[in-house]
Amino acid sequence: MTTYTSRETYQFISRQTNDPIVEWKTCTVSGQPFPIYQSDVDFYEKISPTFDGKKFLIPTPTLCPEERQRRRLAFRNERKLYRRTCDFSGKEIISMYSPDKPFKVYEQEILWSDQWNPLDYGKDINWNVSFFQQFNELLHTIPLPSLITKMSENCKYVNNCGNSKNSYLIFDSDFCENSLYSSIVKYSNSVLDSLHIYHCENIYNSINCTESYHLINCFECDRSKFLRNCSKCINCEYCYGCSNLVYKKYCIYNQPYSQEEYEKRILEIPFTYEYPSSLSRTTYVLNSEESIGNNLWNTKQCHFSFNVWDAEQLKYCDLVTGAEYCFDISSYGGNLHYSYQNCSVWFDVSKTFFSAVITSNAHDIYYSHLISGSHDIFGCIGLLNASYCILNKQYTKEEYETLVPKIIEKMQENWEWWEFFPPSLSPFGYNETVAQEYFPLTKETSWLNGYKRNDFSSDPKIPTNAELLYPAQLPDEERNALVNDDSVLKKVIICKESQRPFIIQKLELDFYRKMRLPLPKLHPDVRHEARMKQRPWRTLHLRHCDKCGKEMVSVYPADDEKKVYCEDCYRKEVYG
Repeated sequence: MTTYTSRETYQFISRQTNDPIVEWKTCTVSGQPFPIYQSDVDFYEKISPTFDGKKFLIPTPTLCPEERQRRRLAFRNERKLYRRTCDFSGKEIISMYSPDKPFKVYEQEILWSDQWNPLDYGKDINWNVSFFQQFNELLHTIPLPSLITKMSENCKYVNNCGNSKNSYLIFDSDFCENSLYSSIVKYSNSVLDSLHIYHCENIYNSINCTESYHLINCFECDRSKFLRNCSKCINCEYCYGCSNLVYKKYCIYNQPYSQEEYEKRILEIPFTYEYPSSLSRTTYVLNSEESIGNNLWNTKQCHFSFNVWDAEQLKYCDLVTGAEYCFDISSYGGNLHYSYQNCSVWFDVSKTFFSAVITSNAHDIYYSHLISGSHDIFGCIGLLNASYCILNKQYTKEEYETLVPKIIEKMQENWEWWEFFPPSLSPFGYNETVAQEYFPLTKETSWLNGYKRNDFSSDPKIPTNAELLYPAQLPDEERNALVNDDSVLKKVIICKESQRPFIIQKLELDFYRKMRLPLPKLHPDVRHEARMKQRPWRTLHLRHCDKCGKEMVSVYPADDEKKVYCEDCYRKEVYG
């Protein structure tokens, strides 16, 4: 189910930000109304490119923010990994492309090497065929990378990750070590089964936590350590089952104890995976100025954005770190500037438009995919350290400046100009992508909305001589005999809910021992799905504070059962 921001919410934010709505539009996909703010018009005008002395103004979008984000995320497969053959070496590899897909796939070491030349796949411009059709032909011809990783060590089974070490099945993460089964982890060490973790260490089954140490089953906790089953606690230590506490120590269910009494009582509490219920603030925004969204940390003037850190002047963005003056960006960032409608842009990127997977040191990129260290690129795939290329064909600067305006004019005639790639160009099935997690569609509705599906199974076959462990055989107690026995590494566990098989990794077992945790009974994918259900949707709603009645913007709709306070009432209630 997809929820959309209401007209009333858009109008309320317009008043709050003193940003006039200059036009109302109807989304061509959802039929939902959405506004064009004055700040939008100013942004489009400022970043509109100039070619051969002519400025090509970026028009206002035809899709509402939710559908624009859905379309971007439908180009991003993170978690669905498969075994297939490298089309260069013939070696078996792990890939985000299932073996039934009609693409040529190279393992990364080969793809980014000098063993082949992406310019050999260059195509002349065909003025009688739409540009997207020509791009699609290139996509089905040129080699694609098995995974997207960068500058990582001993991280064979990760995807969309960089600068990490000794990690397994982590996704959309950077600067991580010794971490497993987690997504969106940044600058952290020893994180397992967690989501949205930033500058942390020793974290288990936790969501939206920052600058913390040794958390188990925690939700939205910040600058804390040694917490278990806590929610929305800040600057707390040694707490269990607590919620909405600030600068507290040795508490159980919000009740303070002496250190001695706490240490005695905590040993009597059985292990559970539950997050405690808590009072919710209207949105989770910390250390931020003039920002409206959710899970914003250290931001300034960021609006309609979600899961953003260390950024300024962003709008309609999600999962972005270290960016400035960008609209409609999904995933990553780091010295990212003046870009619009991109998915998966990494470090030191600027002036990049309607593109996917632009990894580093790139600028002036248009309608391209898998580009690194390049500039002035239009409609290309897989280029490294290139410039002035169209459809992977090399041109002079003068030729490039002359041809691009003609391409743009042709795209305008075909209604292709200044929209992100259409769903038909995505190399993935919708159900394989991040879009399914944030904007779920059934099999039928995905087809109706123009998105493909892929139901190829990636589960391994259980060896006939394998020793199986069933949920009933796995004790819930911490530090049980199975956790202490290395032989469990040779056994196959059958998931309690999905009946899918999974195994325990040595790094994982060491973590359970260190953190005094039982073995899991659920498959890693099932655990991930449970975490995803804990976070609110990426939609802003208009509702009233449950304390003072003040009208406010919140990620929780008015019919949500949670008790939600405005920021002022929340601070009075929690901080006193």
